[in-house]
Amino acid sequence: MGSPTSGPSCRATAVYKVSSYAKDHDVPVIADGGISNSGHIVKALTLGASTVMMGSFLAGSLEAPGVYEYKDGRPVKKYRGTGSLEAMTKGSDARYLGDTLKLKVAQGVVGAVADKGSVLRLIPYTMQAVKQGFQDLGASSLKSAHDLLRSETLRLEVRTGAAQVEGGIHGLVSYEKKAF
Repeated sequence: MGSPTSGPSCRATAVYKVSSYAKDHDVPVIADGGISNSGHIVKALTLGASTVMMGSFLAGSLEAPGVYEYKDGRPVKKYRGTGSLEAMTKGSDARYLGDTLKLKVAQGVVGAVADKGSVLRLIPYTMQAVKQGFQDLGASSLKSAHDLLRSETLRLEVRTGAAQVEGGIHGLVSYEKKAF
């Protein structure tokens, strides 16, 4: 869990507050950061975003740039966020208005992500998972999800780490969950 001023609940609050303001001015909102599964996409869209950025989510795909390596016998793909120092030294610094600065401050990371296979399999699976997430909320479309939230029909809660563990899989010696 992040500090009181960072982490998942703060990102959710930011999406909600910005989208509430933007709605009054007919401005779409892009949720950027922290999207690592279909549930995060559903939450961001439900909280008012029009779309989401999925950089690290798609970074492990076959079609994404990067080199495959093996870590502990498993294939991983090198991931370089555009705000990382490594990317800025290769030219992305203009995006962050730092191309003329001598001292660069990283706004992204370099790391490795699990191999996710081809986007040709990943995207249809993700789309279906998002549709099911909307069905669970009783929303048939992005607009209806936004309407549920604005009408206060849809209510969200923040759960403690202990509640998340309790609500997860427990009591099994082992389990397997295949995405697709």
